[in-house]
Amino acid sequence: MHWTTDENTAQIVASIKAAAAQGARLCVFPELALTGFHRRIREQALPDVVAPALQRVCDACREHAVACMLGTPTFMTDGSVLNSYVFIGADGVVGTTMSKNGPTAAELTFFQRGASRPVFGFEGHACTTVMCREVEDLDEVAVQLRNDPVDLVFWPSLTGQAPGTVLDSPEATEDLGYLRRAGLVAQRLGACVVQSNWPQALNTPDHTHLGESKVYDAMGDLLLTLPRDEAGVGVFNLGERHYHWTPLPA
Repeated sequence: MHWTTDENTAQIVASIKAAAAQGARLCVFPELALTGFHRRIREQALPDVVAPALQRVCDACREHAVACMLGTPTFMTDGSVLNSYVFIGADGVVGTTMSKNGPTAAELTFFQRGASRPVFGFEGHACTTVMCREVEDLDEVAVQLRNDPVDLVFWPSLTGQAPGTVLDSPEATEDLGYLRRAGLVAQRLGACVVQSNWPQALNTPDHTHLGESKVYDAMGDLLLTLPRDEAGVGVFNLGERHYHWTPLPA
């Protein structure tokens, strides 16, 4: 994560290029990957800043023939801002956009709440997005998708609390990092879950427990976990337990 959209966009483009060199078909990026997810978000989440950066990502997808899922602010005609996750095809065209239905109270001081959970197709998969803490809203998510089943869920999310953290209840402490709840999402929806997580956070630079993006199968079993505290690209075939890791400069 970087403080500016320009720096983040350069990292995204480098990731797309690195993934394409290994034959990847789709790159999955974190929540608000384009701008960064930090306390200066208001300075970056502006149409004049986001639009040219998003075009750079679209151009990179088209150049390297790789699709991507990307976290970015999107903007309503009334001036409100949404925390969104967009699909960009390998042709460089922005397709389906899902805006966070279940933002935190802090996020609601800036972002408008999303109201739907669209499903879209990618290479034979029916896909949707559950954003970060929305794994806590599993009943609501299941109702939204009751007439539109999916088999692949993208989950941009932080892993959770630092190792050793103790919360108010044994259940909450046991589920640090949404490990159990993400597995329940996979089981309930009958879908693979692919997470993408920042390897570090600018607001809390002393934290050294981030990264560790995870992939679950449709039974809720954890298939793989990417490295902790490392920036890079993990390339894998969906459903397999191994991946190839390419470090990138942070």
